[in-house]
Amino acid sequence: MHVSEIMQTALVTSPPEASVLEVAQLLTRARVGACLIVEDGTLAGIFTERDLLHVVAAGEDVRDRKVAGVMTREVTMAPPDADVLWAADTMRRLGVRHLPVGEGGHAVGIVSIRDLYAAAEAVLRLDPRGADTAGHMLAAAGS
Repeated sequence: MHVSEIMQTALVTSPPEASVLEVAQLLTRARVGACLIVEDGTLAGIFTERDLLHVVAAGEDVRDRKVAGVMTREVTMAPPDADVLWAADTMRRLGVRHLPVGEGGHAVGIVSIRDLYAAAEAVLRLDPRGADTAGHMLAAAGS
């Protein structure tokens, strides 16, 4: 199974000039845990609920702070044809819950830990003998 089969394509994006507050409100409205920060059509970073938690815990004023200053810049991107097990293992190894999907700096989707759990459940529903595959997916995703 490839990540392109389970990725979400309704991407939540923001420019790096947006405030942390604006991006937090965007996450809330979209009911997602990550926003891709895009500059000139290219992925510049990712801002997640964890990033927001760190900013707030540091006591910073999120109303005027630009997301560019607190986003995660070092982002691993999965190619669309990457194996789901590779993606799950990569997410576990990096300690992240979201993995952008794309090529050449252009994101076309995103995979979350929730997507991995849903895929594992689908494998079990479609083929009860797929427990080994589902188990590998869950083990790779778990941390």
